[in-house]
Amino acid sequence: MKKFLIILFLSTIIFGCGKKTSDKPSDLNAKLKVDTTTIKTSPIDNPNQKFNLAYKFEKGKSYQYRIASFSEDNLNIKADTNVTKKIKQSVIYIFNVALQNQDKDGVMEFSCEIKSILFNASDGGQMMMYNSGDANDSSDLERYAQYASLINNPFSIRVGKAGGILEIFHIDKIVNKFIELNKKAPSSVNQEQRDYLNNTVSQGSLKPLVTQLFRELPSNTIAKDSSWSFTQPPSPFLIFKLVNTNLFKVGGLEKYNGDTVAILDAGLKTIVTGDTKYEERGAKFNFTKPVTSADGAIYFNVTKGCVQKSNIKTHIHIYFTMEAPSPKGIQKGNKTEDITNTNIVELL
Repeated sequence: MKKFLIILFLSTIIFGCGKKTSDKPSDLNAKLKVDTTTIKTSPIDNPNQKFNLAYKFEKGKSYQYRIASFSEDNLNIKADTNVTKKIKQSVIYIFNVALQNQDKDGVMEFSCEIKSILFNASDGGQMMMYNSGDANDSSDLERYAQYASLINNPFSIRVGKAGGILEIFHIDKIVNKFIELNKKAPSSVNQEQRDYLNNTVSQGSLKPLVTQLFRELPSNTIAKDSSWSFTQPPSPFLIFKLVNTNLFKVGGLEKYNGDTVAILDAGLKTIVTGDTKYEERGAKFNFTKPVTSADGAIYFNVTKGCVQKSNIKTHIHIYFTMEAPSPKGIQKGNKTEDITNTNIVELL
């Protein structure tokens, strides 16, 4: 596990409506203010009625979302000296999506475009900020190339009939912009490097965003108190393998601006596998299996067939001890880390 020792002591942040819009920069900046409150719904005549969850995007119509991620990483390292640090980060996107086509099997193709990004981070001392609506100089654009390369560079996605991202494609402009902002000639990037960048952009930057808009939905008829789950593919974390299962339950049906909205309570179950002990270059690590949790709600607009709003909070607790040889003998230490992520999606 190359560079494992270094990675462990660095901060880690996880889990984690067309017409073309022509927002002015000032309008986009105004839209970057996140509403953390729940939407104001009213009772429906028959809250126990049966219904189906289905995506009903109108072809050619542009839908605009605000997608925000807030993370807080609290870590404490006890060794020769004690280190306590709180790392905060927020990223807010203004995101346009429009249905281009739907085939006979219900698979949908969307064009997507990120119109604005506001990034903030602090570790208790250093502050970082990037706002795509500001007049950023070349050094800022290079420093925040992972965000700046996304702005106004359309890409496409394919989504299953019941949700779930099947493919993210047409990302060449984003990758080329990233290379350009890093002051490299496209010809200097070989195919292996380009493949790595393509995967980083599609799976690391874009998929976490679009997945929040196109969550997988149950195909059967449901009603209040119906529940279901979707198990994600195994994913590596530290020395473990995590299998996350997203849990959903219908909390009720409500009215919102004349539409019927289903309130879906969200949760998480995680199975952690793997050895709790690890050794590298004489250093011995003893891990406690990470503990995860999630809670929140998704407001799915049954009438319009899209996510109206969601607010999901996830948490992971990490703890391990370490022993390592040094000129002064065996040195011992431990690390505790608590990472909380809050993801908020709003249809504008």
